[in-house]
Formats: sequence, structure tokens, C-alpha cells
Amino acid sequence: MRILFIILIVITSQVKGQDYGALSGSVQRNYQTFKEDSTIGAKSYPRYSSGHLNLMYNYKKFIIGTRLEMYHNVPPGSGLIQYEGMGIAHRFIQYKGNMIDATVGNFYDEFGNGLIFKTYFDPNLGVDNSINGARLQVMPISGLYITALAGKQRNAWDTSNTNFDKKPGYMHDDDNYLHGVVRAFNADIALNELVFKNWDSNINIGASFVTKNESDNDPIYKVPENVGAWNGRINMSKNNFAVNIDYASKINDPSSDNNFIYQSGNGLILTTNYSQKGLGISMGVKRIQNMSFRSNRKGQFQEFNINYITPFTKQQAYSLATIYPYISQPNGEMGAQLDVYYKIPKKTKIGGKYGTHISFNFSNSFNIYKTTINDSTVLDQRGTLGYNSSFLKLGDTKLFQELNIEISRKINRNLKLIGTYINVINNDKVLVSQPLLENQEHEIIHANILILESLIKLPNIQKKVGSLKQSMRTEFQHLSTKQHFGNWAMALIEYKLSKWFFSFQDMYNYGHPDQPHYYSISSGYNKGVHRVALTYGKQRKGLFCVGGVCREVPAANGFSISITSSF
Repeated sequence: MRILFIILIVITSQVKGQDYGALSGSVQRNYQTFKEDSTIGAKSYPRYSSGHLNLMYNYKKFIIGTRLEMYHNVPPGSGLIQYEGMGIAHRFIQYKGNMIDATVGNFYDEFGNGLIFKTYFDPNLGVDNSINGARLQVMPISGLYITALAGKQRNAWDTSNTNFDKKPGYMHDDDNYLHGVVRAFNADIALNELVFKNWDSNINIGASFVTKNESDNDPIYKVPENVGAWNGRINMSKNNFAVNIDYASKINDPSSDNNFIYQSGNGLILTTNYSQKGLGISMGVKRIQNMSFRSNRKGQFQEFNINYITPFTKQQAYSLATIYPYISQPNGEMGAQLDVYYKIPKKTKIGGKYGTHISFNFSNSFNIYKTTINDSTVLDQRGTLGYNSSFLKLGDTKLFQELNIEISRKINRNLKLIGTYINVINNDKVLVSQPLLENQEHEIIHANILILESLIKLPNIQKKVGSLKQSMRTEFQHLSTKQHFGNWAMALIEYKLSKWFFSFQDMYNYGHPDQPHYYSISSGYNKGVHRVALTYGKQRKGLFCVGGVCREVPAANGFSISITSSF
């Protein structure tokens, strides 16, 4: 498909100023150097570079898109080794009409909460499980939306190609053309558009069915070559209330994730929301049992994932709050989450002149309850059903618990303060859905985190023509724990002058025997959709997680440059 990429480049020079459609795209380039640093365990590696170029051409009802990817000198332990190389990783042609949407090539999609199907691209996590095939979306009548698709998932590059110039990798079996094929059907119905047009409540229902084909090439066990999963969901809302129920079931699917047991799988997500001016409440419960779903039963980490397990934890942004993250557990977890947002009205004694915002979050996760099938087997024994489980009974091991309290208050026109307290209990040594990670080697973590952030508006710098806006942001964080590497302190100061920014931060692990500092200095420039950033400093070894999906990053000391732009 290099021809497609070349065609788009040629079109770029032709469409400007003419009615031949529109071309858009984005480019991202990253560079990083590595030098040895014994104080943090960093090793010396060749300079690493990565990036991608997206191009999309729109002409009337047609869309043509492609993505060129490059990863060079990927450092060991980064979780991205399989992406070493360069090639066209994504390409598609799409027709988008009023009632029909048809795509041939690579595409991403999601059904409901993703319990049985979600494909997406995240280069920072090393995730690209796009489907290469065909997808048809139709709306035969108002309120009814139907999707049918079939294809194979991408897995990094074709391993038979040893050159740097690569082709996307897909599962292959000379004796079974359907080996690795994922087929899916989804229907969403907006009942208010279809039937209950005069109702003041909104009701949407949906159903999905997904199958994957994989040859039975296991030397020991007889495994199913076709594994199916179905999903049903309903979303209801009226005035300030909303309720969403999402249930999924999957037939037995022995794999390396579940130690090749023949237990069927199921998952339930139930959430409810209430909102009014100044108040928002969200509650949810989740139960997942044996819901790992891959097109390759021996895949690891982020390889060949067909579905996505939604985490029930707060997505943290502060540095110290991300040290002990939670990893979603497709083999079994039961969890709950509560979010409350309240604004104390302004011009009150407690709320102050501008009002005060209070956010509260609590989440926890346990394993599922398991008992042995009989006296002759053990839990999760290979080649058996694995275990018996009561759907409503909570497991006896707490995997994770987190409490967050955040208070945000504007002191005056130029100063805003945000204070946060976080309490974490992390038992990730029992998280066995992935191969052993560094964070699994320690005892149960009990940590308290305090954070104070300030946002300061500084006087504008006057010029002969116009003025330059300037501001400052500071963070002071502290994590205390008696486990693992002990206490951490962190300080950051960031200064912005118009489109420029400069920052300095230091993370100090003073509970560690070596008491290392992880300092960094950054500078950059932002203008609209264009951004350039340069950083020099140290990176700690640990997990990098987004939405319950994680990869491990190595310790590093050196320069990094990031360039992003869109057009």
C-alpha cells in the first residue's frame, strides 16, 4: 500500500486552491538520548527516535487515509521493541453517505463500553489493534444503526520481513485462511427516534456479537477454533438522572492469560449519574470474570486484544499519584466507584467571592470469589474448568483502593489554589494478567499523597504593539509510604510567556537507599496546533498507564525532543 501513500503526497501538491477536495493530517516526531546513570539504574543506549505521519484526503463522500510509522533504536524494557522499523501501518478508503458508511482497509471501532470489542491506537502505550478488512455501517431507518465488520488485527510488523522497511503483521496459517479473522455485528436502537417519539425520557438499547477464528495448533489441549462473545446494553435518562447497564458473555477460551482453563466468561458494568447546577454524583459497579479476549490465544501485554476492560479508578495526572497505578484485571475483578462534585456557591461565607469546588472520589477493586470444582483439582488448573464462582459474592483479596479529595478555590483574580489528598492501597503483586512487571515484586502498598497546586496570573508585558501574557504554575507533592522505596517529594515550577513555556521539576525519592533525584528542565513553544518541546532530565523506571492499560518504561537520563503539528 505504499502506492496509496505516494498518491496522497501527489494529491497534496494539486489540491491547493482548487476544488479537488481537502487534505489534512498530522505529524509527530520524538527523539530521546540515553546515557548511563548508576544513581537511578539508567543504561546507555543509542539515540531513540519515533514518529508517525497521518494523511487524510476528503473528496465529496470519499475519504482516503494512511499513516506512516517509524521506531528506530527502541530501548530494551520500553515495551515497544516489536514496533522497531518503518512502514505504512494504516491505510483505508471510506465512503460516507447519509445512510451507508463503508470502509475497506484499516479501521477502529467500539461497541458499547468495549466489553467485547474495542480497537484503538495509542503509540505511547504500544497499542494498535486495528482491524484490516471491511466494515459496513448502515442506517436503514431513523433510530436504527447497524454495523458489520470482518478482518484481521494488526500486530506490530510482519516478522518475516527483517528489513527496517516493514509491512504490518497479521496472523497467518497456510492451512486456514480464516486463522485470526475477527467478525462482528452490532446494532444500536434509539427508541425515542424509532417508537417513543413523544416520551420525555431517552432510552437507547444495543446488542453486539463478536467471533474470532484461530486454528487449533496447541500440542497438548483441544481448544475451540471459533470463540464467540455477545453483549447487551441499555441506557436510560430522564431530566437529571441517567442509568447505563452493559452485560457481556463469552464462551470458553483457553489462553495464556487464564492458564488454559475452559471457564466461560462474563462481564457487567452498571453506572448511574445525577447532575444539577453545582452538584454531580456518579456511581458504578463492575464485575469481570475471565473476559480476556484476543485473536491470538498466546498473545501477551497489548497484543491482539479484541476488547477493553474499563477501569473503575480515577485517571491521575499528578506525578506522584501515578507511581502505583491500577491495572485492569480481565481474569477476574469486582469493583465500585463513587464520584461527587459540589460547588459551594460564590459570595457565601464558606464559598468565598468566587465559590469553592470540592471533588470526592472513592474506588476499590477485589478479586472474584472462587472455589475448587472438586477435591481432585486445584484453582485455575490447566485443562479444567478452573473454578466455581458465585456471581454476587465478593472475593477475599483487595486488589486496589483509592480515595481522592480535591478542593479548588480562586483566591482572587490572579491566584487559584488546588489542594488534593489521596490515599492508596495497592496489592498489585497479585495482578497476574500480564507477565511479571517491576511493580509486582513488592508488598502491599499503603500510601498517602498530599498535593498543592497554584495557578498565578502575572501582569502582562506591554509592547509597542499589543502585549505578552505571562503566568506561572507551581506544584508541591509528597508521597509517604513504609513499603517499596519509601517516601517521595516533588516540586515543579512552570512559567509561560505568550506561546513559550519553561519548567523545572525534581522528584526526590528520599525513602530509597540511594536517595535519587529525578530532575528535569523543559522548554517549548506552542502555536495553535503546532508544538515543540525540549527536555533534559531523568526518568524513573516504572509503569506508564492510561485507562488501566500499562507498559513498563525503563530508567533514563538524557535529552528528549517532541514535535507535533497538524494541518
